Amino acid sequence: MAESVEKSFGSRTATLLARRPAKIVKRSGSKPNALRQALFTSPRQNRLAGLDLLRLFAALAVVLFHFGYAGPTRGTMHSSFPLLAGPAQYGFLGVDLFFLISGFVIAASAHGRTWREFALSRILRLYPAYAVCMTVTAVMVVLLANGTPTVTTKLWLANLTMIAPALGQPFMDGAYWSIVIEIIFYGWVAILVAAGIFERRLMTILTVWLVLAFINECFFQSRAIRLVLCTEYAALFASGILFQRLMSGERRNIAWLLLGFAFGLGAMHAFENARIFARIYADTISFPVLTLLHVGIYALFLAGLAASRWIPASSIILSIGALTYPLYLVHQQVGYLVIDTLAPSTGVAVALGLTLTLLIGFSHAVANCFEPAARHVLRPLMDRLAAADWAIRSQFGQAR
Repeated sequence: MAESVEKSFGSRTATLLARRPAKIVKRSGSKPNALRQALFTSPRQNRLAGLDLLRLFAALAVVLFHFGYAGPTRGTMHSSFPLLAGPAQYGFLGVDLFFLISGFVIAASAHGRTWREFALSRILRLYPAYAVCMTVTAVMVVLLANGTPTVTTKLWLANLTMIAPALGQPFMDGAYWSIVIEIIFYGWVAILVAAGIFERRLMTILTVWLVLAFINECFFQSRAIRLVLCTEYAALFASGILFQRLMSGERRNIAWLLLGFAFGLGAMHAFENARIFARIYADTISFPVLTLLHVGIYALFLAGLAASRWIPASSIILSIGALTYPLYLVHQQVGYLVIDTLAPSTGVAVALGLTLTLLIGFSHAVANCFEPAARHVLRPLMDRLAAADWAIRSQFGQAR
């Protein structure tokens, strides 16, 4: 399998996919810093540049969906772009591409780590950017929306938890729903890593998860099960995980069978998307186009992996990949407000261009200035947690 990966995607991609973090070797009188290394080492060492470019593509697809279709259709943005509406209505599939990439990345990220290392790495990746983008969104709503919607201290505090609806408050930005899905997915991975079965029983876990997803999506459509087990998007997460395992040397036929099942289950999700469109937007979308785009998402993902063979993980590529998360967080509500504020004096086309420039510039600043600063501030805390993690594992090793 390793040879076929190298042949298809290049030696560099095969090396990155097969790379495994070294096991911690306990030495008397020394304190391993594996957690600190996992959280603070340069990302260039194990990044696939093609996936970073795919993240940007997915983020821009979602931006196009909101600005070109969802905002004008639902009346949450007064400006409209009729020429964009047709292709823009399919831009929501960028979220599906995000979930596919996430499954792949998380499978690689969890490998060889303790649950604590994995959880802290995810917290550092998600929360600092989220907190600043959500706060900026709140400020912009207060400044530009004339109090509608109303931003209160209670709303802001609830959104700081990232699960505002659980506290009876709406999201500060409608795009945050997918972050909750990601958090639940990460939570299950952390639990499985802590239980010591994420690696040893992965195929069994994926089989059970996909079967449950199939049953719920086909027969029950239970919202509670969808939320707790992420069944609506299980096929995408599972596909990403399976791609990572297959390209890391997994040889069992069950992995290929599960990937095929996940692909088919994901295609079925296209029909659910059509029902959602009819309910939310009172509009229809083409089943054949949805099916074709579902295939296209998988093709794009594989193309991104293949492109990593010849695209170096340069600082520019890393910056592009890093800005996609804050761009996703800040674009919707702030974008609506800025476009509507600028459009009367500049025209909608110029307003759109200026807004995109401002959003991308802000996202770049968050990703490349604020987040590194936040990691620097949190470094002492991470060091203490690393020491505590080492001490606990040392005691456990001695007890055994």
